[in-house]
Amino acid sequence: MEDVRRKFRETIEQYHMLRQGGRVVAAVSGGADSVCLLALLCGLRGELGIQVRAVHVHHGLRGAEADRDAEFARQLCERFEVPFVLRRVDVREFARAEKLSEEEAGRLLRYRAFEECAAAWESGAWPEGPGEGTVWPDGAGEAGCGHAWPEETRAAGCGNAWAKETRETGGGNHGAAAGDPPETDAVRVAVAHHGDDQAETILHNLCRGSGLKGLGGMRPVRGRIIRPLIAVGRKEILEWLSANGLSFCQDSTNDTDHYTRNRIRRQLIPMLQEQVNPGAVESILRVGRLAGQADDYLSGQALEWTGRHAREEDGRILIPEKEFEQLPEILRAYVIFQVMARVGGRAKDLTSGHVDQVLGLFGMQAGRSQDLPYGIRAVREYEGVAVGRRETAFGQPRTEAVFRYFSYKKGTEIPKNQYTKWFDCGRIKGTPVVRNRQSGDYITLADGRTKTVRRFMIDEKIPREKRDSVLLLADGSHILWIVGYRISEYYKVGPDTVRVMEVRMEAPARDDPASDVIKEDENGGKDHGR
Repeated sequence: MEDVRRKFRETIEQYHMLRQGGRVVAAVSGGADSVCLLALLCGLRGELGIQVRAVHVHHGLRGAEADRDAEFARQLCERFEVPFVLRRVDVREFARAEKLSEEEAGRLLRYRAFEECAAAWESGAWPEGPGEGTVWPDGAGEAGCGHAWPEETRAAGCGNAWAKETRETGGGNHGAAAGDPPETDAVRVAVAHHGDDQAETILHNLCRGSGLKGLGGMRPVRGRIIRPLIAVGRKEILEWLSANGLSFCQDSTNDTDHYTRNRIRRQLIPMLQEQVNPGAVESILRVGRLAGQADDYLSGQALEWTGRHAREEDGRILIPEKEFEQLPEILRAYVIFQVMARVGGRAKDLTSGHVDQVLGLFGMQAGRSQDLPYGIRAVREYEGVAVGRRETAFGQPRTEAVFRYFSYKKGTEIPKNQYTKWFDCGRIKGTPVVRNRQSGDYITLADGRTKTVRRFMIDEKIPREKRDSVLLLADGSHILWIVGYRISEYYKVGPDTVRVMEVRMEAPARDDPASDVIKEDENGGKDHGR
């Protein structure tokens, strides 16, 4: 039974998940995996001096069974003397509004709740005792909540280097850090994915036709999200719980074959273990690690090439044909994928088919083009292939964001210009980017409630055909400014503001090819508000 604790501790050390005296929010569903996670984290309180708190997300789907799970989680946290918060979400309504499956909607809302509670703890707004809150659609959420989606990919173009931006949109990292670790004093969020979950993910991605990135599975660390049980098997977890006298709840939806992942777990993996190799799961995990390492290496090589040879001009990224043809075939695919992800701001719906569409342009005459997801267009030009946004990079008027950072003096009058806005730097969690809307985007209203950008546009009667061209200033999925309409209440300058980020939307200078401009602050240095 000590193997479970050992693997748990080794994983935390290997991927630098928790530091001495750190803070961690445990995602506690009440199932076996999350009970094991919470118990093991609590065991580290004495050893590492960490602080542990817990969040249970009630999806509103399973009636009395879900209520039972929530009460079990509350009592479990009470037993372990762990501060507990229950968050209620309306998965069915969110799925309907955003045209998602209930499975995907539930995942997005869970992670939003985890991130909001972690950000609230950082800002000192976590409730002192058990509490409830609603994340969607009408909840106020926690004060001080930051960006919502841990797996989101951010739009490019705020003056940052290729390396950081492309890693967030399309690169990978399975090395020691296995993803971008959060800041040293950031609150982590521990989720209970284990080795069998990882094997399911890899098989699922394989069957969907994923490349090396998908075969690498889930990252042990992604932003503030950590997975300390990723090296522990489900059977080991159940045996450990039994040996330690810990009970758990069983989710009845796990006993059906309605979901694809359930069929992989209940049918495919047992068949592989019984008829092909008893150690099939371990073999799948080994292949996943190798695939992740290969993906990291190839991503790094492509990133280095793109930084040297790709040219950004007039809102487009040009892939020069002469140098591109000298690359091995697999690196060509990585370069195109990274360029599309950078232009589009995310990578989720970009596939090998889209890569092939862009590759095919190199054999065509100048002027031929391909339209791709996220408003991306690739155009064959004389020197190579240019990739940019349809509405901004290919002959249509562009708008440029000019950023300026400075210290705030209380009482300073805030400008009322429709296209110049001030924001509190201390509230910004990531790197603000200007982009068009994406699924899951939301804004904070004056009464503290959040509203999706989709619903905001409907309520404001913005014509459907114009919604995808409205510019947003985004901090992850939390929108600072719907340009031309309103800014988020959460990011407004207030009495506690120390530094201000000023953003001015204007037409670009004709001789300035940059898509975003970073102005110097009053001390003469470049400042991104961090």
